[in-house]
Amino acid sequence: MDRRTAGIIAALGVPTFAIGTDFTGALMLIIPIEREFGADVTTTQWVLNVYALTFAMGMVAAGRIADMYGRRQILLIGVVIFVVGSVGCAAAPSIGWLIGSRAFQGIGAALMWPCVLSIGSTSVREDERALAMGLILGMVTLGNVISPIIAGIVGGLGEWRLFYVLNLALGIASAVIVPTVIPRDPGSGRGEAIDYTGIAVLSLAILGLLYALDVGADWGWTSLPTVGLLLVAAALFNAFPAVEKRVAGPMVPPPMIRNRHFLRALAANGLIVPALFLLFLYIPQYLHKVQGWSVLKSALGTLPLMACLSVLSVTSGRFYNLIGPRRLISLGYGVTALGAIATILVSPAWGYAGLLPAMLLIGIGSGLTVGPSGTAAVSAVDPSRAGVAGALSFTAHLAMGAIGVATGTAILFGISTAKLQQGLAALGVSLSAVEQVTISGAAAGTAAARAILDRFTPQIADQVTTTLREAFVAGLHGAYWFALALTVVGVAVGLTLDDAKLKNVDR
Repeated sequence: MDRRTAGIIAALGVPTFAIGTDFTGALMLIIPIEREFGADVTTTQWVLNVYALTFAMGMVAAGRIADMYGRRQILLIGVVIFVVGSVGCAAAPSIGWLIGSRAFQGIGAALMWPCVLSIGSTSVREDERALAMGLILGMVTLGNVISPIIAGIVGGLGEWRLFYVLNLALGIASAVIVPTVIPRDPGSGRGEAIDYTGIAVLSLAILGLLYALDVGADWGWTSLPTVGLLLVAAALFNAFPAVEKRVAGPMVPPPMIRNRHFLRALAANGLIVPALFLLFLYIPQYLHKVQGWSVLKSALGTLPLMACLSVLSVTSGRFYNLIGPRRLISLGYGVTALGAIATILVSPAWGYAGLLPAMLLIGIGSGLTVGPSGTAAVSAVDPSRAGVAGALSFTAHLAMGAIGVATGTAILFGISTAKLQQGLAALGVSLSAVEQVTISGAAAGTAAARAILDRFTPQIADQVTTTLREAFVAGLHGAYWFALALTVVGVAVGLTLDDAKLKNVDR
């Protein structure tokens, strides 16, 4: 890699690092955000899911626009939108405002990411592409690793908004560095249509599913509104292929959608994500609620997971060329499945040591899978479609992540609520549904939670606290049965990949 190309990859590292910090850091801020706004996890998960949804669905249009009109220009527009969203997050007066600002950040990141991928993949020789993609993904993962520490520090100080000030600073730095180092590209100028209809149908389908999973526990899983939402989401998912056949410039170009190996590469980039994202979300809460750690210490406790993911994201590019995506992706899924099993078996009595196998296995497995599956998708297409391929790959990644987090949270919430009710009944304690939410969320250390527990004798209060911890652990185990099922499917998908055919998708 010559000096000019290395400089371009390094410049791309700044917006890439910003994107990397924005997701895992937000995961670590859930506890202080819940405390400040008095929200429960089914509400605060939207701080994560709305970002993932807008990021995922916006990337497809962004990739197409970037290929058409110039990748550097669209990258800079995305940086500006990301900066504006960061300002909104830092100044958010309510949870609704924060969720809206996170959606804006997601749109900005959606414009940035496919440009980063396509510029990076087309600025190097073909034999250097896996290395370049590994370096770019390594910067994302570096942000993933560092941001929880920063988030833990500012969250522990009660100043979680400072994290979004960091987002703002990284956005401004990107706006300065990108036009200085990366050359302007004219774009293909082919005037291809953008599939707004397809994007709308798929976005509404995912949004309907996520919302149904969010409110199902409150409305009842068999209630008319919940069932109605699920049926509408299913109908939209079913209608999407028919819509794609009729629109100009569909989200998935026909040559790609006809090649089952490319579609399997997309699936490989999605099925792995729930196991990883659920661990990101719930390990800090497990350490805080069950083990009694501080917010900062809980964030630092995830470092083994982050370190494995970071190292493997960079080095997996070399393994990709050495043994091929089929073996590498299948191995990654197998290791992640073992990590899901370790999470299901974890017991509070084992302390922090009991979590290490789960974090190490899922970190290693995900590191072996995420980068190679994305590289397979981008490398499979003509360079003129690199932006679209990168967008589709990451769309599958984030959309499945949002669905996985929502589904896992619904399972966790349902099981933990039932377990808590059983435990309270055994203790002869009667609490309303609102009071149960108050004492079972991350806000359990607030004055409102203490006021509820102070109504009981110290002995009963301790027993209620123990019941809360046991209920959370039972819910976590239930969520990981779901994650385990997806990883088993991922192993099967990986074994069906054909290394040779992945290189001839639409050429």
